[in-house]
Amino acid sequence: MRTSKTTILAAALCAGVALFTATGASAQFVGGPSKATTVKSLLASGHDDQLVVLEGYIVDQVRHEDYTFKDATGQILVEIDDRVFAGQRVDPKTKVRIEGEYEKDLVEPNSIDVHRLTIVR
Repeated sequence: MRTSKTTILAAALCAGVALFTATGASAQFVGGPSKATTVKSLLASGHDDQLVVLEGYIVDQVRHEDYTFKDATGQILVEIDDRVFAGQRVDPKTKVRIEGEYEKDLVEPNSIDVHRLTIVR
């Protein structure tokens, strides 16, 4: 049985692609904010695009995906896409942890673009 150079090259290429795909799929970034902050400290010294973690309550819906978030130190506008709720039911008495990006703006109110919402039990 004769093996052509094309067959050997194709097999080597497939093996390389499989190895690259397997190692790339297992890598993930696990950094980011490690502790919760407060609304007061964020408003006083937060910077634009800062990653944040806050614990508190969503107390009011302002617009379709805009809500008022409140902790013991103050309140801030948060933007939460419907998909971030992921079917979780939240009311003003439900304590939540939000993780997202602080948006510091000169024209609009400062807000947080929420990437993850977790109910705190």
